[in-house]
Amino acid sequence: MQQGLARRIVGFAGLPFLSLITPFLFLPVLARVAGADAWLAIAVGQSSGGFLALVVALGYNTVGPPLVAVAADFDRPRLLARSLKARVVLWVPSAAVAIVVAAVVAPSSHRLEAALMALALTLTGLSSAWYMIGLGRASAIALYEIAPRIVATIAAAVIVLAGGPVVWYPLLLIVALVVGVVAYAARTLRGADLARGGWTDVRGVLRANRSAVAIELAGGAYNSLAVTFVGASASAAQAASYVSGDKLYRMGQYSVSALGNALQGWVVEHGSAEFGRRARRSFVLHLALGLLGLAAFALLGPWLSGLLFGEHVAIDEATALGLGAATVGIALGTALGRIILIGMGARRAFLASVVLAACVGVPAILVLSSLFGAAGGAWGLAAGELVSVTAQAVSVLVLRRRAGGLVVDVGRDGA
Repeated sequence: MQQGLARRIVGFAGLPFLSLITPFLFLPVLARVAGADAWLAIAVGQSSGGFLALVVALGYNTVGPPLVAVAADFDRPRLLARSLKARVVLWVPSAAVAIVVAAVVAPSSHRLEAALMALALTLTGLSSAWYMIGLGRASAIALYEIAPRIVATIAAAVIVLAGGPVVWYPLLLIVALVVGVVAYAARTLRGADLARGGWTDVRGVLRANRSAVAIELAGGAYNSLAVTFVGASASAAQAASYVSGDKLYRMGQYSVSALGNALQGWVVEHGSAEFGRRARRSFVLHLALGLLGLAAFALLGPWLSGLLFGEHVAIDEATALGLGAATVGIALGTALGRIILIGMGARRAFLASVVLAACVGVPAILVLSSLFGAAGGAWGLAAGELVSVTAQAVSVLVLRRRAGGLVVDVGRDGA
């Protein structure tokens, strides 16, 4: 069992790590060659597009993997087909909103780049990675999700270094994302009747996933939109500095997400008999990863951001510590919320925790970044994450005492 867990972690945390370092083939080029305004514009597009991608994703990143893990083999393609129909319906208005927000907030000289970057990020909501996670197939994620983005990013870096416009980055990323989504759907749903069910399927998915969507949006309100909020409330120089820290923070966040991907299906796959022990092991692993992230930010954050993106946009020690604290929060929140509470069917408890975090995190980011710049934004983000974790810990303890232990019920939408 130890070897099986190790292989699963290596598969889901090792291969996807390529996608974490891929942007660093382009971002240093962008920061140094294109200037601070283009740097901020791309980040604003990523922020607004990333938030609206949560609408498109319909909560499947949170609830999808355990549903696939416990579903019968013959029923799994139907889950993917129903989700795609509903998500495509939501993608059109979501993309339009993301484009408008990015164009309004971004520097006027680079509104087109921001808008296209927002469009690209909304397409990530159509990803089938959650389905691959539920199947336990990290190689599929590497082939259909990671490889196209690597090719697009390397090509964009080469073009910009050769003197080409920054707009090639979002354009190539759009192509890569569309190719990945279409190719995996064509392979998995070959011969399936996607028209069957029609609007009935779409309405059913929207109704079933309403709490999962609310969870994602509440969390995204203080996480995905942090760059947009700091860009709107702090000076351009401080916002550009915060973006540098945010890029490092996303690397830590995606590392946590990769570990969560590896363990989410594993924790629930044998039901309640193994759930408690596996949940505790998941918590310890996420705690260790979060503390590692905190140490990395504290010791290396300012130096690394200056090395990668240039001293003119490097973060200071206070910003680094705030982002390190946020990394601990999101690591523990992945274990307590996304894995344990979702595994117990306690979606409402999870939702309550992230709504509370949004109520604290959003005003904290806006107020603190207007007063203290990049450092204020970082500590506002940390405040939201730590409030969420505290609420989740209380919920897990209450539910455990009520049920007499940790019990699996992934299909339920209660508690």
